[in-house]
Amino acid sequence: MARTASLYTDGASRGNPGKAAIAYIIIEDDRILREHGEAIGIATNNEAEYRALIAGLKAAAALDLHEVAVHSDSELMVKQMNGSYAVRSARLLPLYKQATEAKSMFDRVTFTSLPREDPTIQKADALANEALDGKMPSPVESWPGAFVKPIGIVSSPYKMPGDAPRQGRLAPVESRIEIYPEYEGGLSGLLDYDKLFIFCWFDRSRRDQLRVERPGRGGARGVFATRSPDRPNPIGLTLVDLLEINGRILRVRGLDALDGTPILDIKPYEPDLDSQ
Repeated sequence: MARTASLYTDGASRGNPGKAAIAYIIIEDDRILREHGEAIGIATNNEAEYRALIAGLKAAAALDLHEVAVHSDSELMVKQMNGSYAVRSARLLPLYKQATEAKSMFDRVTFTSLPREDPTIQKADALANEALDGKMPSPVESWPGAFVKPIGIVSSPYKMPGDAPRQGRLAPVESRIEIYPEYEGGLSGLLDYDKLFIFCWFDRSRRDQLRVERPGRGGARGVFATRSPDRPNPIGLTLVDLLEINGRILRVRGLDALDGTPILDIKPYEPDLDSQ
């Protein structure tokens, strides 16, 4: 029997573009299956709305749902997904394509615009604002037994997925990593090293990819035999040059993360151990 659920989504941005967050609530037969909010770095309000939709659809697919009724207070996004409006924004077009791909995982998806006064939309809005205020535990999916809390965030010239190089070392571009105040003490002694391993959460990657096409390197491979950012748990590992530490700000070179990417961990590169 086909399982049907309602998906309520919301995106919020303070600055437009500015610090942004997303939220979604999945309900089946009046029972909440999943509710989630997370900060996503810097984005416009429309970008946040689309990213909330994409995240919600992927979460619904992971719950083995077959039909989804999407509800949002973003009339623009709803009309674009229904085909009433064309997507003319260069920033929104890649997100629209991702949303369309996510939509294809279901037998049927409908899109309805609701007023902001709708109680469930208000709840989604509250989740997004809690994430913006730092009250949500993590922008990483926190399933039971798996919990990760970011220690900082990336400021990068790479704004969209297509901007970043295939590997950070191929494009020695400078980025900044802002460490959150509660973790500043962990930076002591880091200047003893000139290279660092940076662990990121690639929050804009697809999590439903198990086979990956490698351009110019033969046919498709299992994702675990590749370095693709699209993977079930999109953790990125990049070796960077440490250029400077100024308070809580690290200036690095060779990081391939997008602007607003959460940082999970930092470890020093030890030539004697890591070059074997």
